[in-house]
Amino acid sequence: MRKTLLLLLTFVSCSAVAQPRNSKNKAIYLEDISWPTAQKLLTPDAVVVIPLGAGSKEHSPHLPLATDYLQAEAYAKEIALQRNVIITPVVSYGFYPAFLKYPGSTSINFATATNTVVQIVRSLAAYGPKRFYIINIGVSTTPTLQTAAKTLAEEGILLYYSRYDRPGFVNAEQPFRTKTYSGHADELESSNMLTIRPDLVDMRKAVNDSSMMGKSGNMTPVPVEGGNLNTSGVNGYAALATPEKGRKSMAAFAKELIREVDSVSTCALPKMQDRSAEYTLYEGKYVNQSGKEMVFYQKTVNSILRGMGRIPETFFHCIKTPQIIFLP
Repeated sequence: MRKTLLLLLTFVSCSAVAQPRNSKNKAIYLEDISWPTAQKLLTPDAVVVIPLGAGSKEHSPHLPLATDYLQAEAYAKEIALQRNVIITPVVSYGFYPAFLKYPGSTSINFATATNTVVQIVRSLAAYGPKRFYIINIGVSTTPTLQTAAKTLAEEGILLYYSRYDRPGFVNAEQPFRTKTYSGHADELESSNMLTIRPDLVDMRKAVNDSSMMGKSGNMTPVPVEGGNLNTSGVNGYAALATPEKGRKSMAAFAKELIREVDSVSTCALPKMQDRSAEYTLYEGKYVNQSGKEMVFYQKTVNSILRGMGRIPETFFHCIKTPQIIFLP
């Protein structure tokens, strides 16, 4: 039994990476290539697409916890067929506090979610790319992406992302809704899953639930002070979902995603901000509450990156990064 379980776990862990790709793809999946190949492809002209969708988040009794992840992955596949971009692995953790009362749901805090995106983008930008686009399957993730984009813009890096309330996406999905009210695990999201992974959908458990209409705040499966009771986890009309609606709405949504990716590939890059003079104000020695002495100083990026031996010359510039060193 133990051996069987070990083999099963090995298969599950490998299947997330070793996926067969469509031979018609124009895009390159970063996880499929070696580092020497990545070195050739991660150029200043490259556009990097990052799918972002929760790997484990409440989506009602009829949909899997991986609903967001699977949608992000599916949209990335559509982009891969149509554009010469580089696609990263799906980022499966983000800021989803509204669903934590439902077992299995995961969330990281706002700062961690923001920094996760910033660090992923910075890592890849160091090799050359300065244009990034995030397939954003979520609503609460938007503020974290706004913050990340602002931070990266000051470093000369462009980060753009999809959001459901942008007119292009609203107009793309609206024709395929039977009901105007929707929000979560609803008619279209359920339809999408009937298209992507029908084997994971149990429409016998799908319900129509508009109990959140006109309300804001967290949903809860049991009564909680300050929460909004929603025993189904559905916000909308899930029982109206069909595979046909899913195919059509996903095609329209993907078309808008591709339009935005094209925009990212051609628009001007943000101007880098040099904050070294501002950081100079904080240079010096400090002592924390435990009596430990710290030194705050600035070190040029050039000396750090040249030591790595794999950064294009075009990346070197005179910005400085704050460093905190603990003295022994």
